[in-house]
Amino acid sequence: MVATVKDTPADENVVIRGREVLAISPEGQSARMGLEQFIHILSGFNGRVNSGGVLPDGIKLTVSRGSLTIWVYERSPQVYSFKWIARNSPAPFGRGTKYRTVRIALPYLIVLAVFEPGRRNGMELSGLNECFFRRHPLKSTRDELCYPALLNCSKFDPPDGRPLSWICTAKLDYGRLSKEPDNNQRMQTSLRALLHTLLETGYNRSSDHHEASSWFTESTGVDPRISTIENWEKATAKDPLFVLDVPWLSTGLTLEQIIERIFKNSGARRPKISSAADIRRILFNHGDSGTAGLPF
Repeated sequence: MVATVKDTPADENVVIRGREVLAISPEGQSARMGLEQFIHILSGFNGRVNSGGVLPDGIKLTVSRGSLTIWVYERSPQVYSFKWIARNSPAPFGRGTKYRTVRIALPYLIVLAVFEPGRRNGMELSGLNECFFRRHPLKSTRDELCYPALLNCSKFDPPDGRPLSWICTAKLDYGRLSKEPDNNQRMQTSLRALLHTLLETGYNRSSDHHEASSWFTESTGVDPRISTIENWEKATAKDPLFVLDVPWLSTGLTLEQIIERIFKNSGARRPKISSAADIRRILFNHGDSGTAGLPF
């Protein structure tokens, strides 16, 4: 059976056929989505069914509300070689900053990549991305997250309406990312670029100067082994898994609560459906786009 919704025969067409929802725009562009995914989006906080391609390694959960989609990424504990600001750096950030290479272990790394509608009816990386630590892998959305002791993750004061642990993306080329025509490929490339920006572009004192503080600065008192970057290096050399014993600063919030907070700050609401145009907007924001040719 085929269910069809039309506002006017000329400009709005939506079809539910079997397990798919299909739409065509007045300009002749088409979009489609699995019926299950469409229902998930309408219901609010749900793991999103990905129908545009294979999800990248490390994605534990995808959630959507309104026009926003969040990818929850997790990476296991490991030792990293970081470009870290040197003690004798003549500048705290920007041009003139002097760096040195440090090898330190991190616990479970949790990154929330937040995507919003772009100019081509697909999803593009926003500037609202956040980073957290955990001593154990994620097993539930009710698991609590900790602040990351990293220089380029910012604290805001007051935190109301702002990210809790904002990833500085000043060096991320959003324009280049937006040029990728395939929606799923654009999202995957954007996640890789976000991780590169977070982990490979250099840690300096920008957050300490431009925001309230960095979460590294805030965390130096929680354990003598991470009180300085030098102590962190020594502790890593002795036992890389010590990071699973550090009492990292707790956010006091679960993954679900932090996701809800992002949606609230962004004004993302459960979509209201009153016309075929509302359904079409969801499909073009979250579904697979293509060219015309849907049978009506």
